[in-house]
Amino acid sequence: MSLEDLVVLADRIGIVAFAISGVAVGVRRRMDVYGLLALGLTTAIGGGAVRDVLLGEVPRALAQADYLLFAASVSGLAIAAAWLGWRWPDPLLALADAVGTGAFAVTGALLAYEAALPWPAAMVLAILTATGGGVLRDLMANRVPIVLRTELNATAAALGGLAAFVLASEGEPLAAAAGAVLAASLSLVGRSGRGRLPRLGPRARTMER
Repeated sequence: MSLEDLVVLADRIGIVAFAISGVAVGVRRRMDVYGLLALGLTTAIGGGAVRDVLLGEVPRALAQADYLLFAASVSGLAIAAAWLGWRWPDPLLALADAVGTGAFAVTGALLAYEAALPWPAAMVLAILTATGGGVLRDLMANRVPIVLRTELNATAAALGGLAAFVLASEGEPLAAAAGAVLAASLSLVGRSGRGRLPRLGPRARTMER
């Protein structure tokens, strides 16, 4: 499997996971059908678009019609499921976010490897690809982005992306699998509440005043 094939496959997995996540947030915010579709699409393709722009490319979601159609189709199915009364359980949404984080993180890292960028750039692209759509989703839903206040999505994306970048010379499929599993696992740990980055204590809150 070529690197481009791996990126396309991982992008598809991330699109499915994040389209569901975006629509679920929209349902909880009581948005109309257009709002749900906009949130689903933005969450699914937003991070990849940021990645592609930084790499000096036309976003795949615009350059390749099947990307946008795929994201729209998945979002439409998620909207239909919500209309029929289906409510996504929190554990399923956590799993979808984790899978999307892992899939998108490795695409950013592997494209950095292909472009002969250094490892810090690979980590940055992994983070932006994996969290960019979620940040846009949360801003559109009028809430502080989750990645800035809880969970380990950015940390998971960075470490998973770094693993994929380091292992890419040993074989890109192996690198993609290892990076995605690591990022998804760390993301699930964060979602479970068993691990998170430290927060500032009462003294910091006093300084805010």
